[in-house]
Amino acid sequence: MATLTNMESKGSFRIQNYKKNENVSMNGSISTQSKFDEIHAKIEQKLEGEYSGIIKINFPAGELGDLKVCEDIHNAFNAEIIGDNLFIKCDGGEKERIHTRLENSFESQNQWWASSNTLCVVRGNQYRPDVGVWFRAPTLPQRRMPIVFSCPPPNVWIEVFYNIDSDRSYAFNKINFLQQNTTGIEFVAIGLSSGLNPFHPKPETEMKVHATSQVTRPARAPYVCHWDLNLNEIWYKMDWNQFITLRCGLTISFDIVLQELLE
Repeated sequence: MATLTNMESKGSFRIQNYKKNENVSMNGSISTQSKFDEIHAKIEQKLEGEYSGIIKINFPAGELGDLKVCEDIHNAFNAEIIGDNLFIKCDGGEKERIHTRLENSFESQNQWWASSNTLCVVRGNQYRPDVGVWFRAPTLPQRRMPIVFSCPPPNVWIEVFYNIDSDRSYAFNKINFLQQNTTGIEFVAIGLSSGLNPFHPKPETEMKVHATSQVTRPARAPYVCHWDLNLNEIWYKMDWNQFITLRCGLTISFDIVLQELLE
């Protein structure tokens, strides 16, 4: 039979054990917060005076290994983590508007799950496609904590970049790696002019036509690159009232992009 003394002893043990576990949890949270604060300060220092483009920050091996810290980093910065390197994408309002307009267009065409800047994990690296379309929506935990719960990559992956060497190379190097390490993803890259001159106004005609492809990259942006099943690059110079149809059936109207390039 349990005595009052024994019951009090067991109750005291449970309380002490709870407090011990609570302290361990609090210490872990403090440690995680401290690590995040340290990395955050390093990123902020690196970002001083930087206003555009891709910014690369190298960290010692293993320093970016805490997935919870990585989640916090991604919540604070528009970042990608590849190995021990952290890349900050300094996107302005022009790019962000294009991302949103493409996302809305895809959602209106199909019931697939479309999102801009949603993180996903490929071979331990943490990527942020500018726009992604998932034929099957990631789970709630994957959408909420994509690094901890390893959100899969989208079935359609869109990158939007400025037509300068650093921005373009970053986008194409990423796509090249993903093509070698994934299957079944349809890639599209959209190049924008890096200059400040607006695109020419839209003509009166409303006739929509499929864009004409070419085998080499257009000399001037804006343009689109779409990869076929054999990963061959198909290029299109962008102009008003034109569109392309992806293998999955979605269409990209060039007007969606060009409207954001006007004065």
